[in-house]
Amino acid sequence: MPAVLPFRGLRYAAARARGLSPLIAPPYDVVSAAQRDELAARSPNNIIHLLLDKELPGDGPEENRYLRASRSLEEWIAAGVLRHDASPAVYGLEQSFTGPDGRPCFRIGATVAMRLHAYGEGPVLPHEKTLAAPRLDRLEILKAVKANLSSIFGLFEDPRRDGYQAIQALVMGDPVAEADSDDGVHHRIFRVEDPAAIARLQAVMSDRKVFIADGHHRYEAALAYRNLFDREHPGLPDNAGHRYLLANLCSMADPGLCIYPTHRLVFGLRDFRLAPFLEALGRYFEVETLNEDMSRAAGRAWAISKLAEHAGKSTTFLLVSGEDRRGRVLTLRDDIDLAGVPLPASQVLRDLDVSALHAIVLQHLLGISPEAQERQENVRYEMDAGAAVSRVLSGEVPLGFLVNPTPIWQVQAVAEGEETMPQKSTFFFPKLASGLVMRKVHEDLPAS
Repeated sequence: MPAVLPFRGLRYAAARARGLSPLIAPPYDVVSAAQRDELAARSPNNIIHLLLDKELPGDGPEENRYLRASRSLEEWIAAGVLRHDASPAVYGLEQSFTGPDGRPCFRIGATVAMRLHAYGEGPVLPHEKTLAAPRLDRLEILKAVKANLSSIFGLFEDPRRDGYQAIQALVMGDPVAEADSDDGVHHRIFRVEDPAAIARLQAVMSDRKVFIADGHHRYEAALAYRNLFDREHPGLPDNAGHRYLLANLCSMADPGLCIYPTHRLVFGLRDFRLAPFLEALGRYFEVETLNEDMSRAAGRAWAISKLAEHAGKSTTFLLVSGEDRRGRVLTLRDDIDLAGVPLPASQVLRDLDVSALHAIVLQHLLGISPEAQERQENVRYEMDAGAAVSRVLSGEVPLGFLVNPTPIWQVQAVAEGEETMPQKSTFFFPKLASGLVMRKVHEDLPAS
């Protein structure tokens, strides 16, 4: 079972919201190039300088953004910008935000050092495929800075709610740090040394599987780093820090747990024409052409509401075309022959909307191979539905596919079946802000 241990957090000396907010950042994988530059301009000590430093002309093996991040981390520690907590602790995290229905919500989690397990060993389960380039990028940054700069986000099944109650005990009293992120989330960190509270959390997690919700690339990079370091330094003790990574654990019973969809934008198609594509789609989908003007906010909202009507009922997504600037609801037909379509063998995967989108539309009809999808040669990902539509209507890309969110029970079913969804199948909200708590990898941990 995954070991859950306290650790000596590495945190910004600025702990109050006014001082800490300009220093935090979203997870690296949702930061655009423009947002990266804006975050970097806020402060020379913003965490983005470590997470995602900018490539410069002349970068190579002797000087690059990974080495700059390593130097910056040590300089910040030496200057007192970052400080190690004096003793090991677990860190409760409370995130307050406005939910999808407009009501105030709270989500809580426990930030811990969690033991690494290879997939297939049982305790830690992925649910998404990863992309080669981000996986290598996160390994390089880990090799350079030798620190977990941000937490992965893990979920655990909690039918008795004892896990949720154990985490509730970690978010009491006065926080040691708080900050506001650009997505409207207020984050509060609580540092807990109480042995009874830590033991209660460890007892709960002793028989639970952890489903990786966010952070697959960082988790796989940490596994690769662990294996590499073990080969270079055999015989290290069981509690050696490189056998663990920083994880924020959340109960599936948490009422503030929200999943949003990630939409697909398709580009770079040779000799693409809309009319024959729509004809091909008609062999597999009921195609409902919408009359609303997709360039108007009200038209977009209505189209997205039409898509939401199918959530959990049928395999459906919304096609937006730049050629005729129309929206179309595509619903998989029941009477079709899927012979020759590269759908997954697993029924739990076949039932996912994104599986049908990737297998039938992207691969079978548009000819975008799984390898090209992984390399993002013809597919980009966009979390914001309005932004996805705008990028299509502006002519930036010819096609957009908007999808419904994947329900949590399907995420769990895929993970427990030892399957993986197509990449970017889920978007958990709120995200874990980077810069609240960090962890040096090579500091040995208390015995489990």
